[in-house]
Amino acid sequence: MRIDLYKIKRKGMQVAVVTTGALLMSFASIFATPGFSVHAEDSKEDVEQQKEEAQQGQAEAKANAAKYQKKVDKLTAAVNELDKQATDISTQIVQKKQEAEDLQTEIDETQTKLAEAQVSEDNQYEAMKKRIQYLYEEGDVEYIDALLSSASFEDSLNKSEYVDQISSYDQKQLDKLVKTKNDIAEYEQTLKDDLADVEKVKADLEQKQSDLDDVISQKNAEINKYSDDVAMQQALAEEYARQESELDDKLAEIARQEQQRLEEERKQQEAEQQQQQQDNNGGSSDDNGGGSGDNGGGSSTGTGQFIWPVSGPITDYFGPRESPTAGASTNHMGIDIGCSYGVPIAAADSGVVTVAEWGESGGNYVMIDHGNGFVTMYLHNSSLAVSVGDVVSQGQTIAYAGSTGYSTGVHCHFSVFLNGSYVNPLDYL
Repeated sequence: MRIDLYKIKRKGMQVAVVTTGALLMSFASIFATPGFSVHAEDSKEDVEQQKEEAQQGQAEAKANAAKYQKKVDKLTAAVNELDKQATDISTQIVQKKQEAEDLQTEIDETQTKLAEAQVSEDNQYEAMKKRIQYLYEEGDVEYIDALLSSASFEDSLNKSEYVDQISSYDQKQLDKLVKTKNDIAEYEQTLKDDLADVEKVKADLEQKQSDLDDVISQKNAEINKYSDDVAMQQALAEEYARQESELDDKLAEIARQEQQRLEEERKQQEAEQQQQQQDNNGGSSDDNGGGSGDNGGGSSTGTGQFIWPVSGPITDYFGPRESPTAGASTNHMGIDIGCSYGVPIAAADSGVVTVAEWGESGGNYVMIDHGNGFVTMYLHNSSLAVSVGDVVSQGQTIAYAGSTGYSTGVHCHFSVFLNGSYVNPLDYL
């Protein structure tokens, strides 16, 4: 079932912007829809109104696509900046991890040194005990009793009455060992404090990195959403362009049918006039003059043999193809003849100009009715040299080459209709 965008809009419904695959899939049936057919109820005014609405819808869709693309670009720039920050933070985290490892290594080494200092102090103390034992064995009981009554080893050293009994060497060595051990312990604590500071900074950086990752994920989700919006609006614009192109063909077909009707009426009037003239002349006819409908410009009926409208190579043939530009048909209903800008475009045969106007897809274009069911069409001209109703001769200049409408470069698009249907022009040239 085909979705008619124009009828939807005329009924007051709005085409919603939905960023889901389901809606995109719903358009698949639209894009696969076969070509149009002109029905009796399709008046020229209706088709022109539909075309105007298609142009408006296409413009709105393109504007929406551009708006969403700006959002995508802005978000992408923001994500790139956040990525730079995240990279910088990751570098800092690596540095802090290395600092922590270095500090921990130094702490381990300091603890080893501290243990060694403790062993040295213990060894010095054992040496002193041996000397004290010697004093005891010498009989200085009073000294031993005082020493044994001390609360600790340090307390025994502080008893001034026994200091003079300890050798100067022992005192200096012990003081040195105690100081070394205390210095090492203080340095160890300093390293642990530094390690705690580094770990805190690293934890703060990791939290900041996590926060940045969350923001980046959120913005990437928004980018995906708006990218879907862009694709949706572009698809919508292409559908409007496709229908606009069909409507241009409808208008051309309506004009051709109208011209055919007028031509049939003209022929009927000529026949009635000839019959009336024969009746007035007593049934005789005068064939001395030329045919009617010449208007000084040529015969309104073609010779039946077409000439090339312009000299040049064929750049695109009749039949199926890939669309060369947005809005162009994938079923080429004519041939493209390459040529220079502004060169004259000639009528392929004599006939009556039925269309000479500008269309969205065809640009400046001309249609000529040659009689006997043949109509030719010339698209993408830079300017026109004839008007509707002109009777033209075969080879007469009707336009000048250009690249107007849905065109990829200067050329003449040449189409041939036979009894209202497109046929391959190469079969009649």
